[in-house]
Amino acid sequence: MGRLTGSLLVLCLMVLGTGARAGSLSESGICARCHETEAGLAADAGGHAPFVDCFSCHDDRRPGHFGHGHRTIPTTCLTHHTVDVDGHPARTPPRKPAALRRNCLSCHDPHGSTNAHLIRTTIRTRGKLRPIDFHDAGGAVPGGFVDPVNPGHGLCEVCHKKTKFYLANGHGDPHFTDDCALCHDHTVAFAPVVTPTNCVVCHADEAAKLAKPGLHNTNFSGNCVTCHAEVNPAPGPGHRAIPACSSCHDPSDASAHAPPETGPMPCTLCHDVHGSDNIELVREVVHTTPGVDRAVAFSNRNGKADGSFVSVSAPGTGVGEPCHTTTNPYRNDGSGSAHYTTPCYPCHTHGRGFAKP
Repeated sequence: MGRLTGSLLVLCLMVLGTGARAGSLSESGICARCHETEAGLAADAGGHAPFVDCFSCHDDRRPGHFGHGHRTIPTTCLTHHTVDVDGHPARTPPRKPAALRRNCLSCHDPHGSTNAHLIRTTIRTRGKLRPIDFHDAGGAVPGGFVDPVNPGHGLCEVCHKKTKFYLANGHGDPHFTDDCALCHDHTVAFAPVVTPTNCVVCHADEAAKLAKPGLHNTNFSGNCVTCHAEVNPAPGPGHRAIPACSSCHDPSDASAHAPPETGPMPCTLCHDVHGSDNIELVREVVHTTPGVDRAVAFSNRNGKADGSFVSVSAPGTGVGEPCHTTTNPYRNDGSGSAHYTTPCYPCHTHGRGFAKP
């Protein structure tokens, strides 16, 4: 009897002490007396977020009383997370708040995790708990979205049964190995989206060229949408428009070259719109009208000089020579009659298609 009385006294003191401190947010560590697992996660992994404690999410339903249901469990994540997020996979009609919360909690532990972004260390899928090691390291890298060492075990793989890529069984078609989040947006149920920051994933060659010095680099680098308007929001062939050069360039200033034997030629025969090591976006390799690819170096406008319109050391390779087969001077085989050695463009203007003055 004395032992029972002592135990009741200790319990009463604990409850009274707890009630005296329950109103202070800084004292929410008291929750650990009953909720050891959740409090342990918060202590070991940093919790949900800085300055967020138990009382931030769990309102007191019965002040001064403790036990089952004495505090609320949020029915939605949207009371704090105001960004419009759709669950994964997407549903039509969209999930209601409570269903969306359950969907969020299938991957995220709100109390804390040793993984990045509160990703659970185990995810239940097809009735089994699958261990997850995720440290936001990237795409197909250890600690990333895809496990290159043990295919099928990465965060983005364990649930996939019907995708074309990165299936839970370790199979799938070849796919990009960059960070999945570059293209798959959390706010739209990880559907692929196109933004100015992820064009490089599919168009790496064009992005590398656009990084080279030049007017297009100065005006458009990192902003592909300036020229390429959206045709289809989903990525894939034809999802963006390819504009005509005349949409920006006045034809009176830059008209296409149109020799009588070939007719008008596209600007892109000589120019690479994304960039080049040559000046004026002139291609480093030009597919000539005779059907042969010719390397071109164009670094100055001096006229007859190496790296200019007409080459001195390698006749026939200047930017004004590779296509010429019937002109009198400066043919692509290095032959031709004597001609001026000054810059070509004062007489052969681009606005007139380089025609004779």
